[in-house]
Amino acid sequence: MLTSFLDINWLAVLAGVIVFFLLGGLWFQFVVGKAYEAALGVAQKEGLLSLAGPLGCLCVITIANAWLMAALGLEGLQATAGFGLIVGLGYLLPMTLNIAINPLFPRPFYYTALNAPFFIGGSVLSCVVIRLI
Repeated sequence: MLTSFLDINWLAVLAGVIVFFLLGGLWFQFVVGKAYEAALGVAQKEGLLSLAGPLGCLCVITIANAWLMAALGLEGLQATAGFGLIVGLGYLLPMTLNIAINPLFPRPFYYTALNAPFFIGGSVLSCVVIRLI
């Protein structure tokens, strides 16, 4: 398992992170926009942290996916997309809901409904990008 880390195509990971991040920009700017702020109960703060934080997290997700893909020896787009879907549905969706279920989120299920499709789609898309490069 640890040796598969050496098999990671880092250029593909970089491309996967960029695609995941760009999808996030489109998703939160144009698809959910104001609804996201309503789910949070506050207006989003602009600044470096609002970009660097998600970028760092997406980088970790994408590296972990690439590492597991290498360790599992996944081949083909169908297996890769399926893996991304399993990660999205099995880890990222529940993580999103778990984060939102606390007193600071006034509408946790609404928040999850807005965020989970991005994480699921981004996981699938970034895994496919990694496989294609």
